[in-house]
Amino acid sequence: MACHRLDGFLVVARENIFYLNGFSGDDSWLLITAEREILITDFRFQEQADANLPPECEVSLRSRKSLSAKTAELCRKLSLKKIGFEERYLSYHKFHLLKKALKSRELRPAGDLVEVLRMIKDPEEIDLLRRSARMTTRVLSMAMKGLTSAMTESDLAGRVNIGLLRDGGRSAFPPIVAVGARSSQPHAIASCHHLEEENILLIDLGAESEAYNSDMTRTFVLGNFPRKFKTIYRAVLGAQKKAIRSIRLGVPASLIDGAARGYLEERGYGSYFGHSLGHGVGLEVHERPVISSRSRDIIKKGMVFTVEPGVYIPGWGGIRIEDTVLVTENGYEILTEYPKDLESMVIKRNLKR
Repeated sequence: MACHRLDGFLVVARENIFYLNGFSGDDSWLLITAEREILITDFRFQEQADANLPPECEVSLRSRKSLSAKTAELCRKLSLKKIGFEERYLSYHKFHLLKKALKSRELRPAGDLVEVLRMIKDPEEIDLLRRSARMTTRVLSMAMKGLTSAMTESDLAGRVNIGLLRDGGRSAFPPIVAVGARSSQPHAIASCHHLEEENILLIDLGAESEAYNSDMTRTFVLGNFPRKFKTIYRAVLGAQKKAIRSIRLGVPASLIDGAARGYLEERGYGSYFGHSLGHGVGLEVHERPVISSRSRDIIKKGMVFTVEPGVYIPGWGGIRIEDTVLVTENGYEILTEYPKDLESMVIKRNLKR
């Protein structure tokens, strides 16, 4: 705040508020000054705020006033003249209302002040992320048992959702389940397509456990290996291994992306890998750091992010291998410990009927 020359900073993103003080209610903002931390909320969340907030955080109920009006009122009482805000999360409508209510006071976009803090996970967060990753691998193992040709993508996605609930968590996002040629769609929505033999089966799932997330993708083959599947799978797995081995302190994130991208380009698949290599994982499934060719993030101890190269060929299918990885003092730790060798990706030659 001092670097941005701010008298106050308005936090509006729910995940950022939770990160700073443990409050997870909706329709609430957090106003921070050099001396005070004030949660602006309403009657619906008063008990939750009293139970969860640290003692140094004050609560200001807005009664029938809007968030903008109550925030402006507090800014006047505290004589705040320059107020920073999270421009990525504050809608234009609410920005307009707040600016109007503040009158002559200045609103300044402050960028990712909290997100930069969130990039480095502390030991408690790392423990929660490990727990979430273990849940993801357990549930995938359960979901893959006893598949039948009568099952659809949606049936398998439902297995994942129910498994996560039974294990004490929930899905971090709607599971991506895609069979055959549909697997070339990186974010395919699970449909009524059946799990037929001689087909690719791509599953992307993640668990949310105690607010922290995980993310993992595996690509299976139903029945015999088509030769093309073997060739492409080995290329994608090789790209992932090369990228993971390049993870170390002080390395630009763009170089990790480049390691995987270069490996696939050398094998003729560069044009079929169209997304970034990975993204941070924590309170959100997608957060900083960004692991892409354009990223300016530098790898530091405590970062947690995905490494997920893929090859997507329209009309044939796609193969993606994704793991959630922790940066350690001496390199890395793969949190999602589900098998990914080629032989483990075969689902019985004859699906049960």
